[in-house]
Amino acid sequence: MTQQHQVPIFAPSPVAVLPPLRGPSRADEANHRIANNLQLLSALISLDARRVADPEMRDWFATVQLRIGAIANVHRQLYIAPDKAFVDLGAYLCELAEELDAAAAAIEGESRIRVEPAAVDVPAEDATAVGIIVSELVGNAFKYAYAPGVPGHVRIALRALPHGGYWLEVSDRGRGMERGQPSRGTGVGSQLVAIMAQRLRAAHRWHDNAPGTRFTLCVEPR
Repeated sequence: MTQQHQVPIFAPSPVAVLPPLRGPSRADEANHRIANNLQLLSALISLDARRVADPEMRDWFATVQLRIGAIANVHRQLYIAPDKAFVDLGAYLCELAEELDAAAAAIEGESRIRVEPAAVDVPAEDATAVGIIVSELVGNAFKYAYAPGVPGHVRIALRALPHGGYWLEVSDRGRGMERGQPSRGTGVGSQLVAIMAQRLRAAHRWHDNAPGTRFTLCVEPR
């Protein structure tokens, strides 16, 4: 039986809350409110989760927190972006990785996420889909790919394609694929990844990384 690491229930970092607005546009105000409201929702989930004794339910709460965090990070990036309709995907992935790494390190102690960003601007809805995909893959890697006590490492690479579009890779050096399947657990995360890839109209694939698992996503220009 595959051993599962405990996923921490973590309170969102106070530094993630955006500062008060000064002379905002309507888009700024909307993104500011959405990001902070999502941060508050995540904090409330964290409080509720601490009252739950069932490990599976705590795991579910933690997964929901990570998904909410991925969406909140998009609105934080929109708040600071010159063009309020587009997000710097490389900067967004760096911020998201810091949050995911902090959550994993709270339990594993030596979990590390390495990001290789690129200058790629994408619509906000695309950044949300990519963020959910990355959150699912990173969370899955730290939960299932490594044996208990073994430091987990995940690499996130983003590349701009010469003809437009972009290419994303998320890989680990853990146990690898089981019978050709990329994920363990319930499979809900893999289904969500597939749904988000479909929303992006992107080609995606899991590869045996020998060792580990590698996920690739190719988004062509639209």
